[in-house]
Amino acid sequence: MQEKMFGTGEAFTYFQCGACGCLQIDTIPDDLARYYGNGYYSFKQPAPLRDNPFKAYFKRLRTRCALGGESWLAAGFLKLYPPPHYFHWMQKAGVTPAADILDVGCGSGELLVRLYKDGFRSLTGMDAFVDDDIIYSNGVRILKKTLAAADARYDFIMLHHSFEHMADPLGSAGDIHRALHSARYALIRVPLVASHAWETYGADWVQLDVPRHLYLHTETSMAILAAKAGFEVKSVEYDSDEFQFWGSEQYRQGISLRSPDSLANGFANSMFSRQQIKAYKLKAAELNRQKAGDQACFFLFKPSI
Repeated sequence: MQEKMFGTGEAFTYFQCGACGCLQIDTIPDDLARYYGNGYYSFKQPAPLRDNPFKAYFKRLRTRCALGGESWLAAGFLKLYPPPHYFHWMQKAGVTPAADILDVGCGSGELLVRLYKDGFRSLTGMDAFVDDDIIYSNGVRILKKTLAAADARYDFIMLHHSFEHMADPLGSAGDIHRALHSARYALIRVPLVASHAWETYGADWVQLDVPRHLYLHTETSMAILAAKAGFEVKSVEYDSDEFQFWGSEQYRQGISLRSPDSLANGFANSMFSRQQIKAYKLKAAELNRQKAGDQACFFLFKPSI
């Protein structure tokens, strides 16, 4: 299989486990860091670190309404000012604004900065591929380290499409378990090889992301890892989107994600119409309902000892 995000065409061998279906790279490159670089999407600088006082107040109020219990007043406010999609994760995991939150593989910390604006204050990120520690003026910290080196414990640990980049999935799952307080949740979002997109596109499936994705999991492989690490899988929610289609179709045509003709740069030079993308969104939603989308959220619970 070939590297296609940057269009280098370098070839790598993958194999699939006959028992759990996990697709994995045969040999991890010694110089894996060079396949990220400045052009990798997660390293872009976050938006401004703070909102104006008026906007900041209403965002904090929205957070209290969304996470502070139900009431008719809160429901009315949220209907007028809906929270962003990621609040669903916080609600499902019982996360409060006072929680110590860790985002592993966070890049430059865009989501953490957004959470700060929403009123969360104890926010830490870890990413082994940033150039150095980043300490933002608002207090958000991005540490250049791996989870294995974590020396604190957290109320909520999240990994948004970073777990598939880790060379030792079982060891990493154990590190998450160790760094998490008991009776708390970890959220792991990963692409899934047991999906319509993989079956349709094969080596052109955009979420293969060769060679950065070292392990492409299935529900079965994730359940095995979670159990061995001491977690209970409380919920699995499919959250794939239109990217699985347009990214893969581009690869079929030899168009990399970083090409000037890529939809990542807008519709101007793209091979797609807005109507096509709308149809892809509808198709992705249907695949999620069928549990055949190409990515999912795993809510892992650490029981009390």
